[in-house]
Amino acid sequence: MDIEKTLQDLIPDNMLRRSETTLESLLSPIRNVLHQRKMPLDSFTDLQIELLLKVLSSMDTDKDLGAARVGEREGRVVSPYVEHLAAGFNHGIGRSGHLTAPQPKAPGASLMQQAANQVALDAMRKFGLHNVHSGIVFPLSTGMTIAISLSALRREKGVKRVLFPRIDHASPKRGIELSGLETITTSTTLEGDAVQADLGDLEREISKNHDIAILATTTFFPPRTPDPIKEIAKMCQAHDIPLVVNNAYGVQSTSIMKTISSAIDAGKVDVIIQSGDKNFMTPVGSAIAVSPDEEIMQWISETYAGRASAAPVVQTFAALLAHGLKGYEALRNQQVESKTRLEKRMTEIASDLGQRILDVNNEIAVAMTLDGIDANDLGGRLYNRRVTGPRAIEAGEYGSCIDGYPHSYIVMNAAIGASKNDVENATTKLYKEASSHTGTT
Repeated sequence: MDIEKTLQDLIPDNMLRRSETTLESLLSPIRNVLHQRKMPLDSFTDLQIELLLKVLSSMDTDKDLGAARVGEREGRVVSPYVEHLAAGFNHGIGRSGHLTAPQPKAPGASLMQQAANQVALDAMRKFGLHNVHSGIVFPLSTGMTIAISLSALRREKGVKRVLFPRIDHASPKRGIELSGLETITTSTTLEGDAVQADLGDLEREISKNHDIAILATTTFFPPRTPDPIKEIAKMCQAHDIPLVVNNAYGVQSTSIMKTISSAIDAGKVDVIIQSGDKNFMTPVGSAIAVSPDEEIMQWISETYAGRASAAPVVQTFAALLAHGLKGYEALRNQQVESKTRLEKRMTEIASDLGQRILDVNNEIAVAMTLDGIDANDLGGRLYNRRVTGPRAIEAGEYGSCIDGYPHSYIVMNAAIGASKNDVENATTKLYKEASSHTGTT
């Protein structure tokens, strides 16, 4: 049907031209994303995102009202609301044993996934990793994406053990275990307040072990500092060792992204993995993995068992469009301002309480000593006062990434999306609760 001709018969030409202008402003960004597969400069409206996803999901065979569906998996759903939860992509993504393979019953979902992967890759390049060449949005958490990446290296490169500079966090350890590899945790050292990866111990373990990979970390709570990714990448290049980088919430930091990019140029970096929810404000369940080597990403995509849910991928795709480059850069700038505000407020509180801020380089979090204060009790009090996210650790307890850390402390984060009100509200309650332990108020 020639819709334009039909409309010409129904409304005056001047009204038709005006309506075409309005429609073009709505559709042009959608068309550009499908043609260019780049992260848009300006944010998409909810209507534009919904329209794009509706068009793509309508291409899948479960939307064909005249089809005779006699397979065991036909994209049937129990109600419109259930379908809505997956944005209409009921067939999921990928094929058995290949996450990014086109699916005959789901041409729309296949297009959506390709666009999501390429927009995500473009975003990673624009946000600092200009030297990566392949990327995939995984319908898995960061830890599970670490597991599938290491599994691919096990199969293709014969990796048997993973050297892991100590991080007191269960997720990456579980990822190593799930991949069927042995974990060799290398030690950390204390330099002033900061807990750092012991590169000497890492070198010793490299010399003693064969068939190994390294899992390094860029983002964690103070007092742990980021691993020296550039130095580790040089080690990996010298010994031909695969390096996986857990960049869980590092995309929001221009400094961290520059460091990883520099490591790629200076040495060997195989995979960089970042969380969808921590960086792009999506629901939990997705991660973006990128690599300078397209073959490695192909290995990883061929490690996924079965088809996958489209929901986490489409949520990440929608979030990238909703941000746009300008919007995300604005959030990055806000994050820097929030971190500065948080550090100022916690410095003032520390001074009043006879405590101090730990001297640790961290782009997102601030830690304050709690010497003489029950850290566990304070953490519980803040939770009950509706402050979510602080991390309170007693001196010497697990969580500091080293045995016998000399201070109790509390960590607060000014991660991307945290508002001025979040910082002010949380620190005000921190001061009140901590003061009750010291008799300041």
